[in-house]
Amino acid sequence: METQQRLSRRPLLNRLGGELQFPMQILSPHLTNQSSTSLVRSLLIAAKEIESLEKPKQWHPHQAACLTRRIKLLSLLFDELYDKEELIVPPSATVSLRELLIAIQKSKVILQESCRNKRSRTWQLVEGDLISRRLEEINRDMGKALEMLPLGLLPLSEEVREHVVLLRKQTANTDFVASQDEGETRLRCEVMEMLEANEGATPEPEPERLRAAFAKLSLDSLSKCRAEIRKLQNEASLQVATESGVSALGKIQRLIGLLVYAKSALFEAEEDEDDEEEGDKCELVPCSPSFRVAAALNSSRSIRSYSAIPDEMKCPISLDLMRDPVIVASGHTYDRASISEWLDSGHSTCPLSGQKLPRHPVLIPNYALRSLIGQWCDRHNVPFHFSRDGNEAMVAQAAETAKTTVAYLVGKLATGSPEVQRQAAHELRLLAKCGTDNRKRIAEAGAIPLLVHLLSSSDAEAQENAVTALLNVSIYDNNKALIMAAPGAVEGIVGVIERGGTMESRENAAATIFSLAVVEDYKISIGGRSAAIPALVRLLCEGSTRGKKDAATALYNLSVYKGNRPVVVRAGAVPVLLDLVVNRDKDSGAGVTNEALAALSVLAGCWDGLEAIESNSVPAVPVMIDLVREGNEKGKENAMGVLAAMCKSGGEDMVRRLLAQYSESIIPALQTVASTGSPHPKRKATSLLNLLHVQLKS
Repeated sequence: METQQRLSRRPLLNRLGGELQFPMQILSPHLTNQSSTSLVRSLLIAAKEIESLEKPKQWHPHQAACLTRRIKLLSLLFDELYDKEELIVPPSATVSLRELLIAIQKSKVILQESCRNKRSRTWQLVEGDLISRRLEEINRDMGKALEMLPLGLLPLSEEVREHVVLLRKQTANTDFVASQDEGETRLRCEVMEMLEANEGATPEPEPERLRAAFAKLSLDSLSKCRAEIRKLQNEASLQVATESGVSALGKIQRLIGLLVYAKSALFEAEEDEDDEEEGDKCELVPCSPSFRVAAALNSSRSIRSYSAIPDEMKCPISLDLMRDPVIVASGHTYDRASISEWLDSGHSTCPLSGQKLPRHPVLIPNYALRSLIGQWCDRHNVPFHFSRDGNEAMVAQAAETAKTTVAYLVGKLATGSPEVQRQAAHELRLLAKCGTDNRKRIAEAGAIPLLVHLLSSSDAEAQENAVTALLNVSIYDNNKALIMAAPGAVEGIVGVIERGGTMESRENAAATIFSLAVVEDYKISIGGRSAAIPALVRLLCEGSTRGKKDAATALYNLSVYKGNRPVVVRAGAVPVLLDLVVNRDKDSGAGVTNEALAALSVLAGCWDGLEAIESNSVPAVPVMIDLVREGNEKGKENAMGVLAAMCKSGGEDMVRRLLAQYSESIIPALQTVASTGSPHPKRKATSLLNLLHVQLKS
């Protein structure tokens, strides 16, 4: 509160001398001084609040200190922006700043929870890996937001720019993960071992070992042990409504059991009759789930502030109270609006677990949690339902603002100077990265032909912005047809792959071809351009790991159409793809194996491809057998796909030669996968074994 009052009284100062270093005319007129200042002010307040928080002394001190330092450095950026008398933030910067605000707010919640004296120390220790992962995710989110932040469009001093660039590098490095406390990790392992011992599977922990561990936990007296048991009881009531409630309650009961054993083993002399009675009371753990739910909902604690929402009722994405909780395939629960926005933005994984979600995810309503949230809202006078009319009006207003912003930028793309066109393309590139609605609006505003025109620009940055904007716009399926219909679009994209001004331009152009070639008709159209496939093969040789993956995947998509396969083979793709597989453990092939194998499995299905594989200087079959034996699941599957395609296109003669030379290695490798592999590789192995056995019997 004091921070807010101080900031509201603080005069706005303009410390930046000279001209602003970006063209003001391309900025959206709807991002007013007031809204920009309000956002920056919120960021500054949030950063100052983080600085004022007590640092966790017990767990995650290094990670917490590292995150706090980075947020403190960010406050220099917010401070300088807030001091501007006339502050207008471009849309792309607004997106980044909002992401930073979310990350800082998440940091505040975790750091506050870690510092709370009422939380159980043993529970925080046991759950330490989860907290550590959350801190790492926040650090990554900050890094992504900073990477997207267009520094050239913000009125910043050189010193602050350097600070932000430094922060980008820091958040991209692995030093944050490395800063985990080894002592904490060892203590966690030790406590988990003692929990197992206390269950009777192994001898009970020795008193001296127990005493040493409890000293590190600051549980060195009878009263502290009893207080810890009470905290674990409270923790049980908090965990009951969570998705992992059963598992969490099991762990908590085991911890209480360990503390009860420690009381008698370490502090027996301190106990008297009255204390014993008090201790027995606090060791009672409610066993009935309905009793636990009632305890959680009827807690005597007065929850008046929005920040006091129980964690299990907050959406992990927005950290707001969930109004419509839904369960995704990974088992995690999110608010429907937040997870829908996440999926619409092109993400295909669960935000918490990173688990791959189905292509068309089903969102299952979590009625039990919704009921609990409704009861909590009634008890604490929190509105559960927002006004539908007000909410729809806000959505409509936001949509209209976004539409006007896109139209404004497209207008500048059409009539502006080369510098303005470059900046407008950059804005559209970033907007197209965020959500299906933006991609639709950009296409509807007529941006695609204008972006295609910029592909031939001699300005390398403008070209990169244009091709990346087209890539992002193409993610929305309906826009693929508009790109293909734009005059010179395919030729322009292929031209960037061939001679783009930057490697990122070339690689993003290849990714655009990969995106467009998902559609069957476009495989034919793109493959019919004489320069397209040779350009992709060349990038396959010259690109970074990401570029090689995009080029290999684009070649795979194009080769699904049989008519393109001979063209891909004649362009010299087979030796390059095989080289990437052979050198999979070296820099030249690292990270591209699965994509290269997928392309080879298709090319091996035509006679030209089979000949190219067999005539390669390094025999392909031993490499494939080696992958079937030792590769990852996807590698095994793709390697078997190559072998199966070779057998089918080469016929009996190919199968006979394969068995004559490699039967002693290929049969055991396939039998191992068929007996121990996961379902899909197992089916492929069985199918290939049947094919080989038919020949063996003949």
